Amino acid sequence: MKIAKAAAYCLFVVCLALLLLTSTIHFGVSSTRLYEYGFDRYGVSEDTGIDREQLGNVAKRLVDYFSFRIETPQIMVVVEGEEEIPLFQEDDRNRELTHLADVRRLFQFNHRVQLASLAYITIYILLFLLWRKGRWQDLARGIRRGCALTLALIAVLGLASVLIDFEQLFFQFHYLAFDNPWWVSSGYLPRLFPELFWRDVAFLGGGTIAAEALILGAIAWAIPVICRKCQG
Repeated sequence: MKIAKAAAYCLFVVCLALLLLTSTIHFGVSSTRLYEYGFDRYGVSEDTGIDREQLGNVAKRLVDYFSFRIETPQIMVVVEGEEEIPLFQEDDRNRELTHLADVRRLFQFNHRVQLASLAYITIYILLFLLWRKGRWQDLARGIRRGCALTLALIAVLGLASVLIDFEQLFFQFHYLAFDNPWWVSSGYLPRLFPELFWRDVAFLGGGTIAAEALILGAIAWAIPVICRKCQG
């Protein structure tokens, strides 16, 4: 029984870290502002010849696609005032639609992990406080440890990004995440989202997750301290 309790507790700590990670990714994917930031920051309109209004529509289209509200990310655009063309290429040389479908499956997996982590954390808390009648101070300690694990993971990834070139990490991620070479493209997709944009996303996401862990961990530390002072 003690082993089962310890395993359940450790899984709670891990699920908390997973929830912070997957929730940040989910909200980022669902934010058109993040896509538009990259378009503005790296002059995508000037580079591609697609005006800013159309790029805004592209961002909304991708958000809807990754959120499973539509079945295809394909969209027609006018480049430099000429006739309409499909934005994403799907031919023998470039398989941008295929790659975007692979990306959507990754985001779907991320969402499932998010929901599973949230469900486990909710059930664990209810059983801990109601069925097991555990002390909420012990639960707060578990939250602090989950936050500490999250910060440790972010620190390791941050150190890796300093010691290893981001481009190399970027390539290694794609080799591990995709079982085909279609993430390499000479079409519009890499021009819409250059490598520097993904570097910014990684740093912004890591900083956001670290901030979430610090705030949650600080709350889990402060509440027991305040309660002890009030009781004393």
